[in-house]
Order: sequence, then C-alpha cells, then structure tokens
Amino acid sequence: MGLRENIKNKQLELNLKLEDVSKRLSISEPTLQRYESGVISNIPSDKIEKLAIILETTPSHLMG
Repeated sequence: MGLRENIKNKQLELNLKLEDVSKRLSISEPTLQRYESGVISNIPSDKIEKLAIILETTPSHLMG
C-alpha cells in the first residue's frame, strides 16, 4: 500500500475524523482529503512526521 491508503486506513483504524486529523496537523480538511486521494503527492516531510505521530505509527510505515 502507498501513502494515501496508509493515511486513510490508520485514520479509520483509530476512529479519527478527518476534521480531528486536519486540525491536529494544522491544515485544512480539503488539503488532507487531497493527501488521501493522491492529488497532492509531494507532502512535506514535516507534515508526514506529524501525521505519523497523530496516527500512532512511523513515517516509514505511512510511506509504505
């Protein structure tokens, strides 16, 4: 699985709403949706690191 699938799966696994994750990541919900859909594929590394913390995983696991 790739980054976008891993983000969505971890979010669902932890029962986190898109709104919750986007607020903690300090980005808008549409931006997070674009991460998940693959529209934005070049996610800044600092966002991946913070996203990994929010989703209780590692950056390398998120990246696939």
